[in-house]
Amino acid sequence: MLLRTRRRYTPEFKQHVVQCSLESADSQAVIAARFDVPTSVLERWRREHVSTHEKDQKPLPNRGASKSLADLERENRQLRKQLARKELEVEILKKAEEYFAKGMK
Repeated sequence: MLLRTRRRYTPEFKQHVVQCSLESADSQAVIAARFDVPTSVLERWRREHVSTHEKDQKPLPNRGASKSLADLERENRQLRKQLARKELEVEILKKAEEYFAKGMK
């Protein structure tokens, strides 16, 4: 069994990553990947940052990339089209199954 060594991060590195995650429009997962840090570790660092530095200030930003209404509507249309295609595929497969089941009898 291969054991992993536990990575240690300097306080300066932690602070830098947390600041980048707070200031960036990217999601926490993207920031974590950029710095090669597990997402759960970044979340813990952010919580620690809040508990020690910003108790009485506004809540943390960046719970994911913000999208404009137009982007969300475009994505919604795309997903509806994709859903309609998949429903049609399922319907066709059901009919094919019936057809081949009759042929087997």
